[in-house]
Amino acid sequence: MQFSHERQTLLRTQLWDILHSGKGKVGRVFTIFLIALILLSIALLPLEFTPIFERFDTVFIGVETTITIFFTIEYILRIYAAPSRLQYIFSFYGLIDLVAIAPFFIGLLHTDALRLLRLTRLLRILKISHIEAATAQNEQSAIDGNVGLFEGEQILHVISHHPLFLMFGLVPPLISISTALFVLLAFPGNHITISIVVTLAIFTLIFLYKAWLDYRHDVIYVTTHRLVFQNWHLLGRNTNQVNFRAIMNVKPEYTGIWSYLLGFGSIVLETAAETASIRQSLVRSHEKAANIIMERVVKAKEGGL
Repeated sequence: MQFSHERQTLLRTQLWDILHSGKGKVGRVFTIFLIALILLSIALLPLEFTPIFERFDTVFIGVETTITIFFTIEYILRIYAAPSRLQYIFSFYGLIDLVAIAPFFIGLLHTDALRLLRLTRLLRILKISHIEAATAQNEQSAIDGNVGLFEGEQILHVISHHPLFLMFGLVPPLISISTALFVLLAFPGNHITISIVVTLAIFTLIFLYKAWLDYRHDVIYVTTHRLVFQNWHLLGRNTNQVNFRAIMNVKPEYTGIWSYLLGFGSIVLETAAETASIRQSLVRSHEKAANIIMERVVKAKEGGL
């Protein structure tokens, strides 16, 4: 019994790491697949409200049913794997996951409201708030290789963007895929249509990949000796560094009411250089990050580093 309980605990932990934190190869594949389903679900929405596509209603319902089944299974698995099940169910993330599937099942009971309930599908974009940037924070070997640490240097904290950053980045691929589906269904069996759809599909993949790179890999590593700024882009990556002794001040800034409610903001680093300051926007838990940096700055100037 003890062995079985330990195996179950390990399974729940591993499952939570995959579903919630996107850790490992399986976690990354799941995250990308989740984003793809969210985009497809929302991209189909304007087509479902277009009269000329009424003949595709059966197809739309089939796709939506399949996506909802996937999200339902995901929701059940999240409840099973959550460290505290009740806490997850009533948390912001748990309520988002419930809202992502509830309208579909309500529509089955009240078919007259089904068309209106489809609009709530837009809220599925909030599921992206689950996705963690820089999940490699717990994959130390991968980070060490990316950053290039000195002997004896360690990473203390990874400063990453808030999921809103990814949401904004997904707007171009969302528009692109929705346009591609519109063209494909409105003008079927046409060589020009195929060319346009393929082109839009390529742009969708490029936009999606860029949004993912900007979100996951535009990070600041706080090490024991310095700040390392790393940004990946389509053609490679840029890496810059700032010594703690060069930092004069660190200021966390809220940018509005949503910044307070969702827990993000900007970090402004004032340096001794003439370029004055460095700003990182839409940072998750920016006050905590600013405090960590300031602690290292104070320690460096006191001669502790």
